Amino acid sequence: MSSALVFLLVLFAALCHATWSAIVKKSNNGLAMMVITSVVEIIVFLPLIFTVPFPSTTLWIFIAATTIIHGFYRYSVIVSYKFGDLSFVYPIARGGSCLIIAIVSLFIIKENITALGIVGISITSIGLFIIAFSSAQKFNSKAFFIAITTSILIAGYTILDGIAVNLSANAFTFIFWMLLLNGVPMLIYGIISKNGIRLTKSYRVLDGVVAGICAIISYGLVVWSFQFIKVAYVSSIREMSIVLAAVISLFILKEKEAVGRIIPSIIIVLGVTILYFEIT
Repeated sequence: MSSALVFLLVLFAALCHATWSAIVKKSNNGLAMMVITSVVEIIVFLPLIFTVPFPSTTLWIFIAATTIIHGFYRYSVIVSYKFGDLSFVYPIARGGSCLIIAIVSLFIIKENITALGIVGISITSIGLFIIAFSSAQKFNSKAFFIAITTSILIAGYTILDGIAVNLSANAFTFIFWMLLLNGVPMLIYGIISKNGIRLTKSYRVLDGVVAGICAIISYGLVVWSFQFIKVAYVSSIREMSIVLAAVISLFILKEKEAVGRIIPSIIIVLGVTILYFEIT
């Protein structure tokens, strides 16, 4: 598989993720969007799991672990709406996760990350941090804690999924089962919660369906690409979603504050460009 083609597919995944984020952000009920996303994942992948070999015992451990971590991650996104400015929390979470994944990959998993690769990852993370701190009116310690917690969760499930998809005899066995189950914790919570799916007038089902399709394409492509490009590189390349989200915010959602993200977005693009030349 051509590295350039995989790179382009990860960029497309980033666009899908940015679209998912915009839908959830624009919705009056982010929890309901998460629930509908989970339902769409189940509808799509329930029949598909019968087309692949059954997971091994080892693979089940990874599927269970990533499902739990994904549940906490999606919950942290909802919490960030309540207790912190998402434009502050999310870039820190994404930038922090890139650095954590790079460190773990380099020193624990022992992946061969080059000096140029480290430069690309670092520049991408710096661009994300600039977006976060330039959007903050004042330092919010609670929001910062949420951001750091979210970054650890993102790094956790990304590293686990990268290892699992490469351990699996059939990559689609892990991908299909993981995408089938990773939304179940939030599905249960969203059904039980009085602020979730029960508030039928606070969301549009069609928006949730589109968000669900975008979520599937986004993370499905990312996990698939772990077979061909190092996890640390993919995790940074997919942060182009922040740049694309800024474009969506500026030109579609008409958010004036998105203008301030132009320069840091250029820095992120520079970091991702370096990674492109590193992998091709």
